[in-house]
Amino acid sequence: MNPRCISFAWTTDAFLANVKDMTRRYWKDSYAKSIQHLQFMIAMDKMPYAHGKPIGQIIVHEKYQQRTSQLTELDYEREGLLWMEKNNLKIKGQHPREFFDEWKKKDDLVWVLEFSKTKDETGRWLNDWVRKVE
Repeated sequence: MNPRCISFAWTTDAFLANVKDMTRRYWKDSYAKSIQHLQFMIAMDKMPYAHGKPIGQIIVHEKYQQRTSQLTELDYEREGLLWMEKNNLKIKGQHPREFFDEWKKKDDLVWVLEFSKTKDETGRWLNDWVRKVE
């Protein structure tokens, strides 16, 4: 089975800076449930159909649903938004704090992936223990 791709289009810079280890997605339940614990996924700057390129690889540690109204300051940091704020980067054209605060107000139900980055954008392994799992 080929590894699945996951796009980090809005937070590519944070992913590349190794400050992002969590992502939230508006996925159909059937798709989300097909993603397994310890599954490898190819990280992309955009999805392949949008001519994206690989920027690394992740391994999934946790997957669960959460309401965006329950987002915390730790989530702000783990999503890479604090780093983006400090580096004057925008997400979807907004200041990261503004984006985050608006997201919290929506109270959307999203899927959460907690992950570790296992390969960088050059394909180099970042963790020896993960190489043994693949």
